[in-house]
Amino acid sequence: MSLALSLGIAAGVLQLVGFVFYNKQIFQGRSVPNAATWTIWAFIGLLNGFSYAAMTGDAAKYFLPVASALACVATFGYSLSAGKFKRLDFWDWLVLILGTIGGIVWWWSRSAIYANFIIVIAEIIAFSPLMRGVWKNPAFERPLPWFIWTAAYGMNTAAVFLHWTNQYQDLFFPVSMIILHFTVAFLSLRKAPAPVPAR
Repeated sequence: MSLALSLGIAAGVLQLVGFVFYNKQIFQGRSVPNAATWTIWAFIGLLNGFSYAAMTGDAAKYFLPVASALACVATFGYSLSAGKFKRLDFWDWLVLILGTIGGIVWWWSRSAIYANFIIVIAEIIAFSPLMRGVWKNPAFERPLPWFIWTAAYGMNTAAVFLHWTNQYQDLFFPVSMIILHFTVAFLSLRKAPAPVPAR
């Protein structure tokens, strides 16, 4: 087994470890998952994982996004029984529409590159309400799983470089995810802002 493949598999396993920590509060009944939101994350995750796999054709590069997609599907499945369906907001609909467009582009053009680019843009947009929520209330997210995911995407990026084929599009997904996950992790470390005293 090559170093790149070993690193890619390790990144995927680390990604799953992050999901275990993230979902711990759900399994302990301290958080109720929004089944509607997880429907979107599972949909986008599957499209991203398999379009990235088709685009790269390299298990060392795509092991993590496929593992992440399966973890999203598993969390979605659990949310169907333990969660509640809440109304989708503007950002949810935008992500869902972009993901659908990415899937159509993939089917119509037979190019996973364009599809993956659109789907990653959808994932970036999906982080917007999350980041705003953590900015307002850092306790909204725990930093540990987000740092774990940041490290996993860092390892994924290293695997891409180890199997470098001058395909710069292979970097768009993992580098974007490093930035997004690290930002959430960093924001969650902040102290909650002091309440404004009533006048």
